[in-house]
Amino acid sequence: MTLSRPCALFVLALAAAAAASCGGSSSDSTTTTGPKPAIQLAATASGDGQTATVQTALASALRVLVTLSGSPVPGDTVRWATSAAGGSVNPTQSVTDASGIATTTWMLGQTAGPQDATATLGGATGSPVSFSATATAGAAASLAKGTGDSASSGPNTSLVIHVRAADTFGNSVAGIPVTWNVSSGPATVSPAVDTTGVAGAQTTVQIGATTGPIVITATSAGLTGSPITFHETSAPFATTATVQIGDDFFKSAANGSTPAVDTIAAGGTVTWNWTGTVNHSVQSTGSPSFTSSTIKSSGSYSFTFAVAGTYTYDCAVHGTAMSGTVVVK
Repeated sequence: MTLSRPCALFVLALAAAAAASCGGSSSDSTTTTGPKPAIQLAATASGDGQTATVQTALASALRVLVTLSGSPVPGDTVRWATSAAGGSVNPTQSVTDASGIATTTWMLGQTAGPQDATATLGGATGSPVSFSATATAGAAASLAKGTGDSASSGPNTSLVIHVRAADTFGNSVAGIPVTWNVSSGPATVSPAVDTTGVAGAQTTVQIGATTGPIVITATSAGLTGSPITFHETSAPFATTATVQIGDDFFKSAANGSTPAVDTIAAGGTVTWNWTGTVNHSVQSTGSPSFTSSTIKSSGSYSFTFAVAGTYTYDCAVHGTAMSGTVVVK
C-alpha cells in the first residue's frame, strides 16, 4: 500500500519520537550529567583495621556505603579485591542494599604483616576505597638453621649461632623455647635456653682454651627439623695477616672487612700493602700501641705483635675516616 505524502510524514515523525524515547540518540547514551555517586567506608562497623591469623577470615565483614547527593543508593554493584598472596574476598561483587551498603568477607593471605583490600565502584567519587588489616603468624610448625654454622674461631673466643621458628607458611613465630646443648668439643653455651623473637633465638658459644671440632644442638620439641646441629671449629689463630691500603681505606685480605679487622696469634705479623696512588700511613692510636709507618704512596709495611691486646690504627693523612684494628691473642 502506498501512503500519501502527509501520512508518510506522520509515520516518520512517530518513528523519530519512538527512537528518542528509547534512547536511540547517540548523545543521550554517552553523555552523563548531574552529580556522581560517592563510595566510602561505612560509618559504623566498616571492617577496616582488623587483625587475624594468616589464612583466616576476618571476624567482621568489610562494608562500604554508596550515596548520591547524600542519600543511600541501592542496586549499585561494588567490586572487591585483595592483592595479598593466598588471600581472597567472597563475594568478589556485591550489590548495595536499601541502605546503600555493600559487604564482603575477607580471608587474609599467607604472609604475616600488613595486607590490603579494595572496594571499587566505576565512576564514583572516592573509588577505590581501601581497607587495611594485619596478619599474624600461625602456630609454630618448624625449626630452621639460621646464621653461625660451620664457623671457625680461635681458642678463648666466642661466636653466636641462631635458629628460627616458623609457621606452615614460613612466617617467623615468637615465643618458642629453644634448648641449646654442646654435644662435643671445647665450648660452653649461654644462654642454655632462649625464646624465639621475630628474628629467632640465639646463643653465644664460648670456645675453650684448646682446639678441635665442636658440635652444638638446638632443640624445640614437636617442631619439624628439630633438633638442629651446628658444626664449629676451634682453630689456632693465624700467624700472619695482610691489609690492603687504598684511597682511602684499610681492607682486610682475610675477611674483606672495611675498616680492616684482623685477628692473629701473639708473635704474628701484619703486613700492609699500598695499592692506591695517594699518600697514606699506618699510624698507631690508643693503647697498647705499636710502631707506626712513614707516610708514603707505595710499597709495604710490616709489624710483628709480640703482646696480646687490641691495637687500633688510622692514617696520619686522613685520620679516623681511614682506620683499622688488629686483635692479638
